[in-house]
Amino acid sequence: MMIFKIIITGSFNAGKTEFIRQISEIDPITTDKPVTEKELKEIKAFTTVAMDFGRLTIDSDLVIHLYATPGQERFDFIYPLLVKNALALIILGDITDKKSLKAVPHYYKKFITLKRIPTVVALTKNDLENKVPEEKIKQILSELPDDIPIIRINATDKEDVKKAVLFALEQLDSDEDIEEVV
Repeated sequence: MMIFKIIITGSFNAGKTEFIRQISEIDPITTDKPVTEKELKEIKAFTTVAMDFGRLTIDSDLVIHLYATPGQERFDFIYPLLVKNALALIILGDITDKKSLKAVPHYYKKFITLKRIPTVVALTKNDLENKVPEEKIKQILSELPDDIPIIRINATDKEDVKKAVLFALEQLDSDEDIEEVV
C-alpha cells in the first residue's frame, strides 16, 4: 500500500478544517484553539494553530494523508515541516473574501519556494452570496502561473472535496512526482 501526503493551505476562514472534516474517514485530528485577535473573533471563534490531519483511502493500494495548515501568518513556521514528503498542494481561496483571494498567490509563492509540487487552487464558498466579482477574481489570480488549475468547490460538500483531492492526484504527471510518504 502506498501513502501519499497532500497539503491543504489558504487564508484564515477559507475552509481548510472543514475540507478535512468532510473527506476524512477518521475523526480528524485538529489543533483548534480560541481566536485571540479581536478582528478575527468576529469571523469565527476557533482557529487552527498547528495543523489538521485526515485520512482518505482511495483503494486497497492507495491512502491519502491530508494535512491542513494554519491560516494565520504567525503560524507559518510550521509550513516547512508540513510540506516535507508532500506530493501535492491544494490552496483554498474564499470566493466571498477579496483578502482571502489575494492570499492565494502569496501561499503559492511561499510553498513553491519550500518544495516544487503539483498545485491546485480550489475556490471555496461558491454556495454563498456576496461573491467577489468574476473580473476581480481573474485579475487577482492572474499572478499565478498559467498552468495552475483553478477549480470551484464547496468545502462543506464531501463530493466537491473529493473532486479536489482527485484532481490534485491527477496533477502527478509521472512516477518522478511520486514518492511514498515514510
